[in-house]
Amino acid sequence: MKHLFLMALFLFFSGLSICFSQQNFFNVPSSDITPEGGLFFQQQCNFLSSSLQFNTTFSYGLGNSLEAGINILGLTKEENGFVINDSSVPYAPLFCFNAQKKFQLSEYASLSTGGQLGLNMLGSASTYLYANSIYHVVSTKTKCIVGIYYTSDGFFGDEQRSLFTNGILRYVGFQFGFEQHLLHDKLVFQSDLITGKHDLGENVTGLAYFLTERWILSAGYQLPLFNSTSKDAVVIELTYAPD
Repeated sequence: MKHLFLMALFLFFSGLSICFSQQNFFNVPSSDITPEGGLFFQQQCNFLSSSLQFNTTFSYGLGNSLEAGINILGLTKEENGFVINDSSVPYAPLFCFNAQKKFQLSEYASLSTGGQLGLNMLGSASTYLYANSIYHVVSTKTKCIVGIYYTSDGFFGDEQRSLFTNGILRYVGFQFGFEQHLLHDKLVFQSDLITGKHDLGENVTGLAYFLTERWILSAGYQLPLFNSTSKDAVVIELTYAPD
């Protein structure tokens, strides 16, 4: 029943066969699409009080507002070495396939759908699917995102995602993103939020600085939401964006 709902939800949002996604503000997909033939790269490092976590993303532009790639998520280094967690949720690390499809609805509005399909070291599968509505004001270089997500316990853990507590809807939550250019082609304010009491129930707010036209350095602070199992952290990202 769960798998039928997951498939119906995703097809409702995308009208496509399965696709999985990937460029982020910090955690929430930014819904930017890698141009055809281009390669996107992002390395995120989360500095926690007693550990260091790495999240790595590659995406390739397929054309027709579609991209696909791979991720390595939740690779965590503690004092005694790297953490391998395959016996309890959320799993870490996860080796993922990703992709994203975007639909331009008007000059200012668009819709993106996508997600990630991940495997742990034992081959157990986990799924994160989403649909984002995007409002982009070109004149002020402002972008706002409101989205809905579905995730299995392997990605986020088994805690509550939003107000829904029973049945299949307990796997459904909401995500938000905001971006504002502060200095032309150089400095960008970014903030995102994922609802829930799970390990990614958090807000990350920070700045992105364009080192060159294609290399971007981002830094933010991760603040757990009330009663979530997330942890405070400093987030650093290095991104290569071909466009």
